[in-house]
Amino acid sequence: MSEDIDSKNTPWMNVGMDWEGVAAALGALLVALLLGALWSPLFWIGFAGVVIALMAARWSHRTPPDLANGIVAPCDGVVVSVGRAEAPSELRLTESGMTRIRISSAPSATNKVYTPIAGSVESMIFEAGENTVPLAARADDDGLARAYLTFESRGQQVGVRLASGGFGPRIDLATEAGDIVRLGRPFGTRRLGGWCDVYVPNGVGMLIWPGQTLVGGETVMGRLKSQGDTDLFDGMTEEDTDGEPVLQVDGDSPAEAEDEDDDDYPSPEDMETPDDPAVILARLREASRRHDD
Repeated sequence: MSEDIDSKNTPWMNVGMDWEGVAAALGALLVALLLGALWSPLFWIGFAGVVIALMAARWSHRTPPDLANGIVAPCDGVVVSVGRAEAPSELRLTESGMTRIRISSAPSATNKVYTPIAGSVESMIFEAGENTVPLAARADDDGLARAYLTFESRGQQVGVRLASGGFGPRIDLATEAGDIVRLGRPFGTRRLGGWCDVYVPNGVGMLIWPGQTLVGGETVMGRLKSQGDTDLFDGMTEEDTDGEPVLQVDGDSPAEAEDEDDDDYPSPEDMETPDDPAVILARLREASRRHDD
């Protein structure tokens, strides 16, 4: 990936532009000036290319959350839908019937894409689009540029499908299979918006809803189940009487638990109480006297 124009001496600036976009904007400006010299209204046609190039080049600094097993949004956009769906075969996910989060990104959205989880890149497939498709009106349109990436963390997989228009260099990935990645770090560029489908395991607790605006690399969408997590409802059963769950411990039924003897616990009368300080002092004096004799 090319270097970015970024001023480290100005921390108040949280945006930047990549070199390709700036070069394209300068080229479009030159064309606009030449067209304007021929006929002034043509200048604005060329100037539209300058605006488009600058939108495609814009990116923003992001601060990933410090969250173990977290899942963050891979890009800026709006949640279109959340529901069960079959993942595409290109993702090579081992689990079927996962939960899909569909995100729509406007052409003016920042162009960086971020790792949804911390772990490793298990697979990556890129499909170049057709130049006859400038915009991704629908997620499943033909001719779109697409990228399929599968991330894995402790045996749990998260799939990401990126889609954008096929005209021009729209998707540029800076990672490959086998790479170790951190949560919320940029791993590529997707210019002028598009679609993003995120496939997560069904056991993930979702923290988002349709219509919510996401900030790529920062918004937490859910959390993978860790090895230390315990299911509090594993030992619960349904009673036929009132349907209330009853927590069972060590496989014993509630009735058996009530019938257990409490002989192992001494009664208050049998427990020894601490001696009075005066009694302890008298005993020490008696022991000292016996020692002197």
